[in-house]
Amino acid sequence: MISEGRYKNQKAIIVENENLSMSFLPDTGANLASVVLKEENFEFMVQRPEREYRRVEFGGDYVEAECSGMDDMFPTIDRCYYERFPWSGTELADHGEVWNLAADVNVKGDDRVDFTFHGVRLPYVFHKNVSIIEKNTVRIDYSAENNTDFEMDFLWAGHTMLQAEPGTRVIVPEDCTCAQAVFTDSGRIGAYGEEFDYPVYRDKDGSLRDMSVMGERQKDSEKYYLKYPLTEGMCGIERTNGRSFTYRFPADRVPYLGLLQNFGGFREMYNMFLEPCTSPFDRPDVARLMKKNCVIPPRSAYDWYLEITVR
Repeated sequence: MISEGRYKNQKAIIVENENLSMSFLPDTGANLASVVLKEENFEFMVQRPEREYRRVEFGGDYVEAECSGMDDMFPTIDRCYYERFPWSGTELADHGEVWNLAADVNVKGDDRVDFTFHGVRLPYVFHKNVSIIEKNTVRIDYSAENNTDFEMDFLWAGHTMLQAEPGTRVIVPEDCTCAQAVFTDSGRIGAYGEEFDYPVYRDKDGSLRDMSVMGERQKDSEKYYLKYPLTEGMCGIERTNGRSFTYRFPADRVPYLGLLQNFGGFREMYNMFLEPCTSPFDRPDVARLMKKNCVIPPRSAYDWYLEITVR
């Protein structure tokens, strides 16, 4: 069932059945603000305590906004400048554009809603179509259109802030054995780009550490990417109470995975970030340098999907 509702002081599109309820915010990127398993009224997404949803103007810093739920980072993660003709020198906004744009909304029957966004600083059209496909699964079909005569560099990442606690398990394909650091408050995983074994590696102090299990609360947060393209498009978490949140996606279209473990270093929250993505390292130009970039061909589109299963 698709209905209109409210999330804090924002308009929401509610996608639900007898098992689950998901709240999308059409005026703010169609961000997925809430995922509730109805049986226990169990919320998977990070929720901020304020009564009003915190927003910033277009081009503002993401960390000054709500910082919760799941949003789409497109066409970049970090603020940067587009590198190639004909948009060379164009500033790309922090966290991308889509997360902070209003959508055109088209509800199709009682089980599908389409959100459409039009680029501001790059001339793309971004589609996000949501449908219920099973009792515990919602699918989001994505398409990014480039209606120009030039290649368009981009990256997309599904920025997902999940509630967690010490002992929460991080689920990735079994053949993922190497990761690369992006940032760390403590320095435990090394400098930017430094490689380390995954999931078990030897820490800077010489002790073994299992990254697949969330550790104790401390003033630290760590972001890293699994180094090699995924052979299976999946990731998720399993909470200590047995509840699980799982993504499935096409590995040939979304080949990389970013992970951010926040033990309390960011906003004194404790949570897990999942970021399936088309390119790693947070910027299209850096991804190009590493030969891991993604482009939309001229007069074409790039399509992918996410399936979200909660149990």
